[in-house]
Amino acid sequence: MSLRTAAASLLLALTLAVPARSAGPQRPEGVLDFLSVWLDLERKGATEDLEDFDRATNRIARAEGELTAAVQKLARMVREGTGDRQAVANAEDAVAEAEARVRGEQERRRLLSARLADRVRRISLLREEILRRREAGRSADDPLSGRWDVTINPGPRRAVFRLVLDGTLVWGDYTMDGGFRGSFRGTLVADRLSLERIDSERGLDARFWGRVVPSQRRMTGTWEATALAPAVGAVAGSWSAVPAKDPEDGEE
Repeated sequence: MSLRTAAASLLLALTLAVPARSAGPQRPEGVLDFLSVWLDLERKGATEDLEDFDRATNRIARAEGELTAAVQKLARMVREGTGDRQAVANAEDAVAEAEARVRGEQERRRLLSARLADRVRRISLLREEILRRREAGRSADDPLSGRWDVTINPGPRRAVFRLVLDGTLVWGDYTMDGGFRGSFRGTLVADRLSLERIDSERGLDARFWGRVVPSQRRMTGTWEATALAPAVGAVAGSWSAVPAKDPEDGEE
């Protein structure tokens, strides 16, 4: 392994040394879940990039070996006076082609090195953000982030909403009776909640409005299907939500 590759490997190993999650019943949710998944993807991508970097280094070594052989052949022909004009021209072309291959492989490795460096920086930032959020915990004035058991009328239909509050912005995901699932985007201003439900197959299919009651840890409101949603079943109604018990509570 080259010195450059060894240095990249060491830097990557040090950066990826993310402390293990502390044992206990608490489970990161919302933003922490998202950041953790992102970190895992970046770590896997960095491992693949490092493997590509090593392969690129090996290709450069082979190309440099071919260049050395081509130069030596040309030098020998010139020194010994062997070969006609065409043979010398062919040898010169071989040298030029070998030089081009070396430059091409070096450029590919340079791009891989830059991509790996970007991943390392992102991993470092993600690691710091995850640690910061774990230490800070959920803000005491966050009435929304978490999992909610939801009843949607008419029906009633049951669903689980997982919502994340960041400032006034809200996002999350849901699962619903019948195998429906998708994501949310919206806002929370004071105690007024506004959500757009985006089904994984049908797209934006409903809007939810509601009021969050922190003292009761409860939400109530109304919903309405969008004009884009297929006209199947009810197109408007009411909904309510209470905190859901995390099925992973008690697991480490």
